[in-house]
Amino acid sequence: MPTRFFASVEQRDDPSLRGRPTIVGAGVVHGGELRGARVWDPRRDERRGGPRRLCPQAAVVPPRFSAYTEASRALFDLFEETAPLVEGMSLEEAFLDVGGLERIAGTPRQIAERLRRRAREHIGLAVTVGVARTKVLAKMASRAAKPDGLLLIEPGREDGVPEAASGGGALGCRRLSPLGSSALTGDRNDR
Repeated sequence: MPTRFFASVEQRDDPSLRGRPTIVGAGVVHGGELRGARVWDPRRDERRGGPRRLCPQAAVVPPRFSAYTEASRALFDLFEETAPLVEGMSLEEAFLDVGGLERIAGTPRQIAERLRRRAREHIGLAVTVGVARTKVLAKMASRAAKPDGLLLIEPGREDGVPEAASGGGALGCRRLSPLGSSALTGDRNDR
């Protein structure tokens, strides 16, 4: 959902918004870096009074689409520096094929960690990464690692994905702590 990305860009650019629920235009309330913060869709919640009623302490900011476009371009530049094959899915989400890069760039895990670090240092945004052999599994891992993490689904351990992707436990998945979204696919993972 790009509106979460919009709120993250607003919080990056305005330190007074960090850690506070933020409403971008008529978008969503985003809890920023607060773990477990609820995201409200005003269209869904308007019958109950909308996000302002549910979260009166939220900061409301007007949308700045040029800032979101600039942040998206910076993320995609980083994605393209990271892997030769990048498949964009939205403003802040892409699949990066890192298969075969082990000799020159490291394992998929190392590539993911470097991508997250560079996004934080150079763009000022957290990037959640899922690493797996396929796009579907990488997407599931990325979802499970939100809001700010990295989840690796090891080859041959995909049978444990439902439990791991729901945050329910290991079965071949390792949750690595901290750092829109990106899913890396690769043939091999660091063990």
